[in-house]
Order: sequence, then C-alpha cells, then structure tokens
Amino acid sequence: MNHTRKPICSIGAGAGFAGDRIDPAVALAASGQVDTVALECLAERTLVPAIKARADNPDAGHDPRLRRRLTPLLPAAASTGCRIVSNLGAANPRAAGVAIARLARELGLAGKRVAAVVGDDVMHLRDQVQWVRPVQGRLIGAHAYLGCAPLAEALDAGADVVVTGRVADSALFAASARSHLAPGEAALAGAIAVGHLLECGGQLTGGNYEPVGGARPGVGLSAADFAALGYPLAHVYADGSADITVLDGAPAVLDAVTCTLQLLYEVHDPARYATPDLVLDFSGIRFTQTGHNTVHMAGARSLGPPPTLKVAGFLELPGFIADCEIGFAGTASWDRAHRAADTLRLRLSAWAADDLAIDIVGVDSVLRAGSLRGGVPAELRVHVSARCADLEMAQVIEDEIYALTLSGPAGGCSVRSERRNRIEVLDGFIAPGLVRPEIIWSLS
Repeated sequence: MNHTRKPICSIGAGAGFAGDRIDPAVALAASGQVDTVALECLAERTLVPAIKARADNPDAGHDPRLRRRLTPLLPAAASTGCRIVSNLGAANPRAAGVAIARLARELGLAGKRVAAVVGDDVMHLRDQVQWVRPVQGRLIGAHAYLGCAPLAEALDAGADVVVTGRVADSALFAASARSHLAPGEAALAGAIAVGHLLECGGQLTGGNYEPVGGARPGVGLSAADFAALGYPLAHVYADGSADITVLDGAPAVLDAVTCTLQLLYEVHDPARYATPDLVLDFSGIRFTQTGHNTVHMAGARSLGPPPTLKVAGFLELPGFIADCEIGFAGTASWDRAHRAADTLRLRLSAWAADDLAIDIVGVDSVLRAGSLRGGVPAELRVHVSARCADLEMAQVIEDEIYALTLSGPAGGCSVRSERRNRIEVLDGFIAPGLVRPEIIWSLS
C-alpha cells in the first residue's frame, strides 16, 4: 500500500444489489477503517415494483428491505462516525429519508441528519426525453441517472445518511471523494472508476469468479469463504488513484484479474464509458498488486461531461407473461422430458413463434444445443414462457402444463407457475439542464 501520502477518504462497498447481505456492510462500518459505506441496492427490476407501490401509497416506493438492512447498520456506523450513502430510496427517496430518521430515533440515535436526494423522477419531462424508439404502451415511470454532485453536496452539508433513487451506481461511491479531489476532471475520473469497481460488492473480491481450471489452493474460494466473503474498500487519493483492499482476515481473492473483470463489467466500450458525471476512458487503467488482497488502481482518464443524461423509462404493455415448469426425474427422464416438450409444442402449435419459448432446463435453456457436457442429467425441467394477450391465455399455458401430469409422459411433477405483467425498459436521453436534483432533510 502507498504510505508516502494520505488518502482523502476511505469508502466501503456495503452492497451490490437489492437483496445483498448486510453483514459485510456492518463489518465495514464498525471497523473504523472507512468514513463512508455505500450500498448499491437499485436496478431496473427493483425500480418497477417501487414505482407501482408509490402509485398505491405516497409513503411507499422505497426499498422494502430498508428497515431490515439499516437496523443493524445505523448503530454500527454511529459507533465509528461512518456515513451511509445508498439508493435505497428507489422510487421515493423523500419517504425513505423520513423512514430512516424515524428508525434512527427508535434505535436511540437522536440527532442524525438524513438527506434525501430527489430529482431523478422525470416523468413530468417525458415529452422532452429523446426516447430510442416510439413509446408504445403505458409509460408508468421515467427516471434519469443522476451523478455524484448532489450526493457530495449533502455529505459536505453534514449528512450522516444520504438516500437517493436512480443515480449512477458509481456515483454512490465517488460522492464522498468528490469535494476533496485535486482540481480537474482527471481526479474525478479516477474516483468514478473506483466507484465502478466497488459498486458490485463481493464480485470484486472473488464472488462470481472461478479461476480457469477450477478452484486451486490459494486461489479459489471454498464454501466457507463465500459464506463469509469480504467486501472491498478503497482508500482514495487526491489524484483519483486508490488502494483497494478488504478488512484484515476477510476471505477474498482481490487481484489484477478480479479488478479487470469488474472494470469491464457492463461496459460496452472501455475507451468511452458514459456516466452522468463524465465520459471515462478506462483503457489506460493499471492494476498493481501491492500486498495480499491489495491492489493499487490508477490511470482513468476523462473525455469530458456527457451531452445528455440517460433515462430509464418503464412501459406497461397489454397482456401478461406466463412462465411455467414441470419436472421429470429418474429412469429415462431425458426421454420423458423431451416427449413432454414435444407434446407442448403440438398442443400450443397455434401460438406465434415469437410469443412462445419451450426449452429443457439443463439441456437447452441457456446454451441451447451446447449445454450438455458429460452424462445425461438424472433430473430435468421442461420450461415454457409465453406472451399472453390476457389472463385467460395465461391460464391455457398453465393448464397445458398441469395436463401433462395425467396425460403426458410418466412422472411429471413439481409444477411451478407464474403470471406477471409485461413491463419493458425503454431507454432515453435528456438534457442535463432540465434535471434539477434537490436535497430534503430529515432529523432523527
């Protein structure tokens, strides 16, 4: 680790998605080694139910896990003076701020300042969004991706907790560094790159990672390691470079490979990665191993601010999706599952090809014909997914699956059936000047 200069801040990755574990965040907050823990808990799939919940109840629409997640985290953070930044506000950051302040009072943490950053909801500006295709269906929500500036403003104003909605994931982490960076875009580019590395939590430290050839002693992680996986933290310097590591003794694999994989995660063009703050060039980033599970990152470059902000629109389309499965196991399950799938293709032959998918989990559901490696599976599931004009059509799909239990190959069992609304994400772009974030304060 670089000991010739002092970091301007230290940031811990407390969560990488809505349902992530909470104990790594608590450990980071209680460690005294970070001044901020950021929790990335929002994606398009989690924003949709939040939008619907807010429509039914103006006090709802924030993450339903908020209370369960923050009940252990708030006291841990208070014990060390660590701040919390998160997009747990989902579709209703204002209500989330009130709920967090109320929870802090219940926990005996009086005087905590909670800042809710609002303004990502641009539904009122939907006619000024440049949508990538015509809006077909009912637009139920439109949220712009905010950058780190309003989050940094809230932290600089003394917020103990900052809660927001749709911001760039990296912004949650870059916010605590922003006001302390060296002048110019290069340092901010580095802080945003650090945020991109930390935003998926354990994925940077060995999660979702398997060395070529399988786990090896000293490289691969065991089940016990994954169960207690250490989440990353970053000591950020004024120039935007950072030392990335984990808490002492935490199981992890943190090296140039895991960092490179995360750097490229969800990035279409590493030389031009657009964020609300800056367009970044990752091609010059270098990772240097400076110790056990410790990597120094430097070399991010800025290509200037983006001309527009991305907007995620959510379209509710007519009809429903029916998603059903039936299982086959034991002797000749391969043959029986295939005959069941063929039976369904015959029974549903009137269905439009683009509206119906029938596959066998473990055989051709992901890799298609390339799925099988080695012996024939002893357990298989026949899966059907269909676009349906109405609930009656969805019932037809479910009924055909259940009919196989009596009028299909032997042993059909463990039926699963789901019906859901048809929701599609529609991307768009909006002029940054039209989006005006605001900070709303609550006191515990």
